[in-house]
Amino acid sequence: MQVCGVQLSSATSRWRESWPPFGGSYECAGHSCCISGSQRPSCRVQCCQVPRCTGNVAHLQKEDKYSCVDRSTSYLHVQTLRNFPIEKLYGEVVLVRLDSVLLLDPLGLFSCSRKRTLSTIKYLYKAGGKVLLVTSWDPVLQSVNPVLKSTESFAEYMSSLLQVKVIPVNGVPCLTSCKKEERVQNDIILFENLLNFRGENANCNDFSQKLASGAAIFVNDSFSLSHKIRASTVGITRFCYASLAGFHFEEELMQLLKINDSTRRPYIAIIGGSNFLRKGPALHLLASQCDELFLVGKLSFQIMNGLGIPVSSCLIEKNATKEVLQLIEIAHNRNIPIYYPTDLWCLNSNNNEQLEIFDSAELLSGLISLGWTPVDIGPSTLERISSLLSSYKKILWIGPTSFDLTEEFSVGATQLGQILNKASHNSCDIILVGVAACKAVKGMSDSSSQYTAFENESIVWEFLKGGILPGIAALDKSYPYQIPWDDVFSDTTQPLFVDIGSGNGLFLFQMARNWEGLNFLGLEMNEKLVVRCLQDVTLAGKRNLYFLSTNATSTFRSIVSSYPGQLTLVSIQCPNPDFNKEQNRWRMVRRMLVEAVADLLQVNGKIYLQSDVESVLLGMKEQFISHGKGQLVVDSDGRMENPFGVVSDWERHVLARGAPMYRTMLRKV
Repeated sequence: MQVCGVQLSSATSRWRESWPPFGGSYECAGHSCCISGSQRPSCRVQCCQVPRCTGNVAHLQKEDKYSCVDRSTSYLHVQTLRNFPIEKLYGEVVLVRLDSVLLLDPLGLFSCSRKRTLSTIKYLYKAGGKVLLVTSWDPVLQSVNPVLKSTESFAEYMSSLLQVKVIPVNGVPCLTSCKKEERVQNDIILFENLLNFRGENANCNDFSQKLASGAAIFVNDSFSLSHKIRASTVGITRFCYASLAGFHFEEELMQLLKINDSTRRPYIAIIGGSNFLRKGPALHLLASQCDELFLVGKLSFQIMNGLGIPVSSCLIEKNATKEVLQLIEIAHNRNIPIYYPTDLWCLNSNNNEQLEIFDSAELLSGLISLGWTPVDIGPSTLERISSLLSSYKKILWIGPTSFDLTEEFSVGATQLGQILNKASHNSCDIILVGVAACKAVKGMSDSSSQYTAFENESIVWEFLKGGILPGIAALDKSYPYQIPWDDVFSDTTQPLFVDIGSGNGLFLFQMARNWEGLNFLGLEMNEKLVVRCLQDVTLAGKRNLYFLSTNATSTFRSIVSSYPGQLTLVSIQCPNPDFNKEQNRWRMVRRMLVEAVADLLQVNGKIYLQSDVESVLLGMKEQFISHGKGQLVVDSDGRMENPFGVVSDWERHVLARGAPMYRTMLRKV
């Protein structure tokens, strides 16, 4: 194993007596730092909940299962309006993306969602924000609902709901489209239907920028569009300093996560619809979580065929055989049953009004060739479902029970809705997914609060398949869990030094060795680098050093605010997230990060900025001075020397070729 050592420069001894340059006395180890080098043990996930350090990498690998970050769902942890400092809303222009369908549903299954959406708007308004509303509605919805006849009629409707004057504005949805008096008045503004602009569905960069112009904060409360890429849900986040989830969005996201929650058992999934191949990964996940599966709709024919039951070729997806057999294997290995319909309502193609009930085996053995087509599950199947559900604590119904899209002959959904309504009175968690499931129970009883409902089926299927939902991924992130600081550091009362963009960690390893009286935290987006750093921390037995894989721009506040001690110094060195585009080199230094640092830094704490590109340094410095709320002043500037006597890898590379480094030290007053 190689050992790489970096001898501290002669300047080190001069600075050690007075450094850290923000005051206080700290223990100093008077020797250079050596850390383990290139041959590192493998480790699949980062560990944030770590045990007391044992120096044993095998122990770190054993604890991987306790990692507080789930790689597959880490993007789901978003900054919410509820957790955003309310004082930061005052005087800001806030653009809110709404779901018009929810707002037009005063009663029934989505009444709670409607109330949460209205609460989002009222909360922002009462907090002193200038609220701008954007939404969309398709021509079909507009033709059947007079409220959507025009922007003016919808604004009048919103005024009655909010008890606040809502001003309609036609034209390109942006603050500059408003009249001067409309901008300064304390009224809410509603913009024209977004579908009137091509840039919305195309996620056009120019349209997104116009949409965000004048708005500092974006609040998404339209969860139903999470699976789509739109200018009003994704593109706009590039131009607002904070992008948050509204109250409705937050609740829907929490309910989505409940689908994977296995604490309520037994858990059964009733799965309908078609296209087994596309849904295969999601079905495999459900088979690994649920205690029983009941397949209806066209999916049931694929399972029956996979189990060796003769099925007419016209009912089989031939390219889905592999996915079907994998599902059967998962269920067999877990010893869970997969049910399918025992009887079916069928329609005679020779007489479109003739409906009869047939046993599934009887139908599949030859009746299809005689003109009978299955349209929905039969009474025996529903009776079987009812007997199963009586003992379950959690039920997921996703997809239609019918075998085609003809609602006229779909009777199974209504009867299944009645069965679920009965189950809801027995403290059973019921999750409804899709238009058919939601419609079957909507307005059926006063127990609708027992349901979790997702009318948009595509969002749930994408989530179950492990796909990224772009509307969620675009929002600012919060760190998913509280850091177990007492397990991370031996003394959490020591001052904290945070290095943003810590890279391979060599800089912080040297710093942690030289100053034992400080705790050092590296925040780095590259997960592989963080895993390696954590392994080296364990090998070195360092209890004043730790690393996290995260985007510090949006998570700095949620991570550092829980630290028991004081934040005394923050460093950002050579931020180059995109070497090919110089204008992006300081994109990590945004207003959200600057305000978080300024708020959390102790008085006389310092911010160290460094880059080999002068324009990058000046850009970072300008952001901190502009958004530091008057709390930050320049302490040292220009061609100042490295104050630590410890150089980063990139700094060493730059100095070796004879190029200059540009540095600035800021101080909080």
